[in-house]
Amino acid sequence: MMINPIHPITAVLCLFHSSSFAGPQEVDLQAEIDAIRAEIRSFAQTSDTWLDETRRAEITGIVQDVLADASERTSLQDDAAIAGWKKGFQLRSPDGNFLLKIGGQLQVRFVLNRAKKGGDPTINDPFVPFNDQTYAWGFENRRTELQFSGHIIDPSWTYRVKGEFERFNSGDVRLSAAWVAKSLGDGWKVKVGQFKPPWMRETLVSSSKQLAVERSLVNGYFSQGYSQGIELSWTSDDFRVAAWYGDGIGARNLGRARTNGQDTAWQDTPTNYSFASRGEWRLAGDWSQFKDFSSPRGSEFGAMIGIAGTIQRANQQLGPRDGTLSGGVTGDITLDFNGASLFASFVWTNVQSGAGKGGSNQPWGVTVQGGYFVSDDVEVFGRWEVMNYDLAAQPESFLTAQQLLAQPDAGRFDGFTVGANWFFNPAVKFTMDWSINFDSLSTGAFVSNGAGYRVDAAGQTGQWALRAQMQLLF
Repeated sequence: MMINPIHPITAVLCLFHSSSFAGPQEVDLQAEIDAIRAEIRSFAQTSDTWLDETRRAEITGIVQDVLADASERTSLQDDAAIAGWKKGFQLRSPDGNFLLKIGGQLQVRFVLNRAKKGGDPTINDPFVPFNDQTYAWGFENRRTELQFSGHIIDPSWTYRVKGEFERFNSGDVRLSAAWVAKSLGDGWKVKVGQFKPPWMRETLVSSSKQLAVERSLVNGYFSQGYSQGIELSWTSDDFRVAAWYGDGIGARNLGRARTNGQDTAWQDTPTNYSFASRGEWRLAGDWSQFKDFSSPRGSEFGAMIGIAGTIQRANQQLGPRDGTLSGGVTGDITLDFNGASLFASFVWTNVQSGAGKGGSNQPWGVTVQGGYFVSDDVEVFGRWEVMNYDLAAQPESFLTAQQLLAQPDAGRFDGFTVGANWFFNPAVKFTMDWSINFDSLSTGAFVSNGAGYRVDAAGQTGQWALRAQMQLLF
């Protein structure tokens, strides 16, 4: 047991107090003794409390420092992430500065195709082994995609990585989108990587948000696809503009001069230069409602006009196609009503061959489509499209002048599509449509197997395709 140090002192004081000293000094001495005793008593009562408060303050400071350091460290740890679902599965940090969204798309499709008197038996079509049969049908995974997106450090740094599984043969994964973007403030943004250049609007709208089972053939012929490059954009309340420079646009209308910078190394760039720019004017509605081509019941009125242009020149990577110059313009209008939608677009391009080859061709196309919700979950739609490949003027045409004269329908596409969408929920949609081409898809025409078509026999017209598709987004 610890001996209280006050006890001996008290004993001494008591001796002084009980002594028989007398005289004038007794009073002064006694007063001094009483003051010392009071000071000792005060120290004895407060020393433990003072020591506890000091330690408490020191410990509190240490704890606060540790917590602050732990907060910084755990912001990068999995156990600090918040998991959930909001338009896709996501992980985010408590402060919102880090976000990872994991999503995907499945499109399982059945196609029944009919070509009068069968297709062209002389064509070795890898997609349709028995191309001389009148009917051809089967299932396919039209699109199977996985993507990762979000932001890092703060919401101004965004990113996306998307891979697509090949729908035939090996089923390998091909990189489609891989980019990083930085918001600069006041509506400005810069993006670099692999993505869709700002050209055809149908291509810019996700394949999961189309009106029909597949995009129009007009879009398929002039589509920009994915390419590597850099884009600067600006968005305000009513306008947005994007300018892009990159490795090349892979539109099929370029024929054998088609170039594309998707998944290429720097030394394999197929163009000397490639530019694209697009501007959009929002007359009514909200920007978010123009991410698709549908307008569910209860939607506000929306209207948007867009126009875009592109120019590029091929380089020595294309060998004998060196010097091919191409350019074009496209315009479109989108209208959203309360349960109905309308979209119309046109596109025109000029392909000029270089290196002394001479000649050029000027293909063009028009698309008009619209949808109407007959109930909250069911939407019917129709689409008409017409296109002229201008094969007679194509410098490197697949057909001779005599063949073109004998097959005038091969140089055009005149198609009509009708169908319906059934929205089970925001993630699941079933679509069925029927599409027909009144002209010929014989040699020289643009034949899109992805849209359910195959090569016609010479002079045959009226090929059609019945398509049914189940789509799941996650």
